[in-house]
Amino acid sequence: IESINGWIKAEIRCDYTKADKINFPEFLDKYVQYFNNERPAYALGYLSPVQYRTEQGFP
Repeated sequence: IESINGWIKAEIRCDYTKADKINFPEFLDKYVQYFNNERPAYALGYLSPVQYRTEQGFP
């Protein structure tokens, strides 16, 4: 859990502005959606986690 928290802080720090602080839960939800569906991951052959799972035949 602490590793995930540190990673989230590092990733979000670049994208999160003062204006977003009011709606942090919404911002975090959007970021998780982006991470899972759009952000390419080097370890997954530059596919998003959802794309990788689909290509591997997982439901």
